[in-house]
Amino acid sequence: MKMIVIADDFTGANDTGVQLAKKGARTDVLLRSDGAISRHADVLVVNTESRALPAERAAEAVSQALRAWCQSEQTVPIIYKKIDSTFRGNIGAEITAAMQVSGKRLALIAGAIPAAGRITRNGECLVNHVPLLETEFASDPRTPIVSSRIATLIGLQSALPVYECSLEQVRSGALADRLIQIAGKERALIVLDAEQESDLQAIALAAFQLPEVPLLVGAAGLANALPAERYLTPLQQLPVLVIAGSMSEATRRQVEQAQRQGRLDVVDADVECLLSPQADAHSAHIIEAACEILLRQRHCAIRTSRRADDRNNIEALAARYALDREELGARLSQRIGDITLAILERTRTGGLFLTGGDMATAVANALGAEGYRIQREVVPCIPCGTFINSEIDDLPVITKAGGFGSDNTLCDALYFIEEMYRGQ
Repeated sequence: MKMIVIADDFTGANDTGVQLAKKGARTDVLLRSDGAISRHADVLVVNTESRALPAERAAEAVSQALRAWCQSEQTVPIIYKKIDSTFRGNIGAEITAAMQVSGKRLALIAGAIPAAGRITRNGECLVNHVPLLETEFASDPRTPIVSSRIATLIGLQSALPVYECSLEQVRSGALADRLIQIAGKERALIVLDAEQESDLQAIALAAFQLPEVPLLVGAAGLANALPAERYLTPLQQLPVLVIAGSMSEATRRQVEQAQRQGRLDVVDADVECLLSPQADAHSAHIIEAACEILLRQRHCAIRTSRRADDRNNIEALAARYALDREELGARLSQRIGDITLAILERTRTGGLFLTGGDMATAVANALGAEGYRIQREVVPCIPCGTFINSEIDDLPVITKAGGFGSDNTLCDALYFIEEMYRGQ
């Protein structure tokens, strides 16, 4: 995740999020700060629903939404505090809270949306060239406005010093130097004039020229001006994890064909070991071997049967462990499901290929899926879709009955997912 946006209401979260999504970013909007987070999101937008709250509660909502990201050992994402373009709500309290939690020295405040008639001139907000205090927003029933001057509105709730950068400074080509100069003096908030899209682009460019990216504060306008490469995850083709859980001859031939063509590497799961007291150790071996393959960006197949006579040993295995065939299948499937989840938690994969009904169900259960959403057909009778509300979010999942398909079916499925990535 490259960027986190903290918004104070839902529609504002969406109108800013869409500026990033239209550039190709996977943008997820959470209705509350403790919502489930997709591991594949480029941008996370959190709605604190704090615009009309008392200032102290609004500040705490922002702090809570940001705290985990700023205290993490991982790289802190770009932080964007989304505000209302007419500066309603707890602007000063929320910006100050974000500054305190993030430890940023500067907050750049550019609330203009020129395309919507909202601009900043001489430190004041104008709506269709009318000073903010003279518009209907001044008498907003929940969050009335008391001044057109942005520094005044911020100062009602913040003790941090507020500087203003004129339009001339924004367009000077030396804006970054001015921002560095202010940062060298003290922690500060900076209100920047902007009347055109190019002004917002100049502000965004200067922000990323600083030694530390400041807290970015704005509405949809500034979000649209941000360079996409700063929040987009570079597109890369990711490997596919194949769970070959069928003992059918067709599945064995498909795996062997893909292996012969160099399309994937295979990790063999010993069924008897997975049922024995050594099951945990063998599971760990499978997980380690599969992760090593996937981390090399190679497709990987976990195979539960490599010989035609494996199916003939099932009765003896069931008797050895005092299980009937159904119980044996359920125990083995659960093991493979748990192994799959462990692998996916440790690697980045581009999709799943599941063959064998019991195994596919076990993997779906291990991933917490509530269903399967069919989207396309790879080859006749072999669908590609996604698990609904699962741990792997919307990664492609191809399912295949064990006996279906030609020798090339697995190769075709791998090619199908590869083409999905190339087409993004």
